[in-house]
Amino acid sequence: MADKTLYALEKARVPALLKKLMDGRSEVWGPVDGENRDTFFGRLGSPEDLAADYVNGYLGPKRYAFPQTETLFGFRKKGGEIEISEPEIRGPTVIWGIRPCDMSAVNYFDSFFGLGMKSGPDWKPGENLPDPLYQARRDRAVFVTLACNKAGPKCFCVCTDTGPFLSKGFDVQLCDLGDRFWVEIGSDKGAKFISDHKEFFGPGSGADKSERRKLEAEAEKTFLEPISFFAKAMRRMDQGKLDRKFWDKVAGYCIGCGGCIYVCPMCSCFDVDDVKAGETEGARVRSWDTCDFAGFTREV
Repeated sequence: MADKTLYALEKARVPALLKKLMDGRSEVWGPVDGENRDTFFGRLGSPEDLAADYVNGYLGPKRYAFPQTETLFGFRKKGGEIEISEPEIRGPTVIWGIRPCDMSAVNYFDSFFGLGMKSGPDWKPGENLPDPLYQARRDRAVFVTLACNKAGPKCFCVCTDTGPFLSKGFDVQLCDLGDRFWVEIGSDKGAKFISDHKEFFGPGSGADKSERRKLEAEAEKTFLEPISFFAKAMRRMDQGKLDRKFWDKVAGYCIGCGGCIYVCPMCSCFDVDDVKAGETEGARVRSWDTCDFAGFTREV
């Protein structure tokens, strides 16, 4: 990644950039306001759908990286044989405005789904195999993160080293400087994205770079006091210092709905089912699962 050029992006130019992406048949995902002003990550129908101001959504970009329901392959009986069909290949995607914590969760999925592992003739028995559907989604997507200038009331990324800014693990990172974004390139894919849309990106300055560093330092001071208790709780759990009575009390609140797992950006549990679509055809489908469910299949 040789490009060390400093870039900036005027906020007023963002809608035009998103429109160009959509007109070029790219899927654009970003934060969207729901009917009750609840923010979630979803596919944008137009640049106007992008939420103007948000902390983080209750449904994150995990739904792109690891869809809630996904067809692995289709099958059809024809004559005395079974025909297998692969799922439709979708076009390029831009994930816009993903927060550093959610980007870190996507990077975790890279490990879980074996991204970068050997396949084909280079594979050896006993080695992990990359998930081809996940790898295809990851390869065709550019992730544009939006660093956090201020922590939300329940944010705890400083406890897990996943924010409020990222130093690696992104394609492009934006930092809000008021009327413009400071732009950082984090990968070759990010550099190509900037190059392909260079008419929208202007030169950055040394002053902007200094302001970005100042904002990161200030952001780390905005986390509320409960964060210290959260960190202590994590240490106690890691050390096995919580007794059975505590877990029984916590379990008593649970109604087994699975909602906590579904909004968790890192849960990778899934189930696989064969779904009948007719007398002679169907599909093998992967869908989210959770250890909260009695029928949990332990595929994690």
